[in-house]
Amino acid sequence: MSQLQDLLSPHFSAIEDHVNANLDFRASSANVQCTFALISSDRTEEAVIVSINNGRAALSSEPVTKTTFGLQAKPEQWEAFFATKLIRPFQSFWGMLRVIGKDGGVEVTGDQLEFGENARIWRIVLDRARDAVHGKPVLSALADPPEDEVLEEDAVVGKYVWLDLKSCGKVKIFYETSGTGKQTLLFLHTAGSDSRQYHSLMNNREMQERCLMIAFDLPAHGRSSLGSKQSPQGYALDEEGYLEVIGAVIQRLELRDTIVCGASMAGHVCLAAAIQARKLGIRGSIPCEGCEHLPFTQPIYEIGGADTSLLDPERVCGMCSPTSPEYYKRQIWWHYSSQGYGVFGGDLKFYFRGWDGRGRVEKIETEYCPVYMLTGEYDYSCTVEASKKTAEKISGAKFEAMEGLGHFPLTESPKQVLPYLMRALDHIEQTRRDE
Repeated sequence: MSQLQDLLSPHFSAIEDHVNANLDFRASSANVQCTFALISSDRTEEAVIVSINNGRAALSSEPVTKTTFGLQAKPEQWEAFFATKLIRPFQSFWGMLRVIGKDGGVEVTGDQLEFGENARIWRIVLDRARDAVHGKPVLSALADPPEDEVLEEDAVVGKYVWLDLKSCGKVKIFYETSGTGKQTLLFLHTAGSDSRQYHSLMNNREMQERCLMIAFDLPAHGRSSLGSKQSPQGYALDEEGYLEVIGAVIQRLELRDTIVCGASMAGHVCLAAAIQARKLGIRGSIPCEGCEHLPFTQPIYEIGGADTSLLDPERVCGMCSPTSPEYYKRQIWWHYSSQGYGVFGGDLKFYFRGWDGRGRVEKIETEYCPVYMLTGEYDYSCTVEASKKTAEKISGAKFEAMEGLGHFPLTESPKQVLPYLMRALDHIEQTRRDE
């Protein structure tokens, strides 16, 4: 038997209990029949076989030939995936596939289309298998929101405004506001998502007292319309167009001394906006999960053929921290599932290929536009090391690694990110006061 079989076979019954009690699994696997393998590269002819039959999962040790696709990794990589203390990228098989890849021993064997179409099923099986191995209770119910999320009167107010933009034409932009504080904070959403990401922070009383918060949906995202010059199958975001929208929103809403904050591609553009701070009216920047440049070397975004409303959220949610509350991770999944055709792929063109701040971030005037960079320890896309290296190139910039957080810190664990965000706002306020 392989090391993976040795690890999992004593827990087959418990794993089946965890998986089959999970309502998400039962919904996703209804009327589905497939068989896939968890393969350890120390013995590839046999594996842990997972058979799905109309909403039920069964595990066994069988020859790999009986499966349609397989998830393969080295013994030590599977050991890290099932470890008590997880480190990136082993919180998800997507992370292992993206960071380590085939050259490092992690690959998908067999039918790639079946792998993509059943991404939610095999991911849930792996997550619940890890719970079973560590003796966690079986979770049959879905995740309820925290009590402080359910408000009698929500503070977030949404409106629309028309903009005429060179990059995308006439477009109706949706934006939301909250708070009455002195600091103006403009939240920018991640690739393939929208401003719903910030509802928890915008409903936080401490944030409301400190800031006037604004969040908007980019053209063709969320509740904003498709621009008159945009084609659904030709959407691609670039730096110039991105900054144009940010500048137009600031001007149209008559915002003053604006602080920009966002994660992922928004973290990148927070750096781009800081470079153009005087032109845009930016007086502070809080880039989360951003750096000067990320090369496109990750293969997982080229795995296609499946429904992107299922595959896109599955791919990105692997970057969340394994310790972030399940309720918030489910909301991130849903935000990514509910976007327009081609939007996520068009945003990635900026995230990987369109943004390059090398040789430029050094020009940021942090006396005028203070920069406070934040990155979560579980982010395997834009790592702590990449963000820290960028911050060190910007004279006067600050950087903090965020413990227990992933690629979506402002959304996946609002309470946990709040102290980091407050320290960033303190730094910007103090720097501007000194100046």
